[in-house]
Amino acid sequence: MFGCLGIVLFLVVVGEFLVMPVWMYDLMAAQTPPQRLDFGETTLLVLVSFLTATAIAWSAGRRRPGRLPDAVGCGLLLLGLCLAEALWLRQKMDTGNWSLEAGIECLAAGATAFAFRRLLRRWERGRPLPGEVWLAMVPFREREETARHYCVVVGRGLTRAKVLQITSQNKDDRADHVRIPGEGWAFNSSKDAHWMEIGLPPRHVPYRDFLKATPQGPCPRTTWRRIRTHRRTDLRRTLTETVRRASALLPSSRGN
Repeated sequence: MFGCLGIVLFLVVVGEFLVMPVWMYDLMAAQTPPQRLDFGETTLLVLVSFLTATAIAWSAGRRRPGRLPDAVGCGLLLLGLCLAEALWLRQKMDTGNWSLEAGIECLAAGATAFAFRRLLRRWERGRPLPGEVWLAMVPFREREETARHYCVVVGRGLTRAKVLQITSQNKDDRADHVRIPGEGWAFNSSKDAHWMEIGLPPRHVPYRDFLKATPQGPCPRTTWRRIRTHRRTDLRRTLTETVRRASALLPSSRGN
């Protein structure tokens, strides 16, 4: 019994932070004379609720570099769901007791956050995410075959993920490979050094070709920063080349 009461209390406390702008508005309106929140106070309350939602989303995800944008997006979604739910409940309830209504709103928001976190964890289970090292059957570039390799996931789609292959063969003489530290992911590898391709188009691996249900670990942050830098450089190069080609076509178009 006490365990159930503890869970309910925990959900109410979490919900209080998530829908703080709603119940604080009701609290101020119930004063004599009625009070109103100003813009700065409302902004602060919304910020507190947003940080709470982002923290819940962050706690549900796996540890990996570059996941802050995902946590922020999921936090915004969770916050929107909780506020919409609280406003809907406030319209449906007419008890005349603002504290009772606020308690119900907070409990509902806490339950929504709990369900949202469980769904988020289930969604990530078994799904390769950018910034993680996985073991998979990675395709060769020059022929239609695959081989068992570690790889860094850099993107994902509906049916397959984009990866950069990791190899234990010495690639110090190759400009398109860099050393990748083994800390955090190479627990079962007998090799002391590893190299990862970089500056090359990612390889595409169907989700069914990933050999484990969980990642080896997060990509080292130094390596992930190099991957992102190369991707931004490639994007700028592609845009520059596209603009150059378009500019070259303009004179001929005008001449016609």
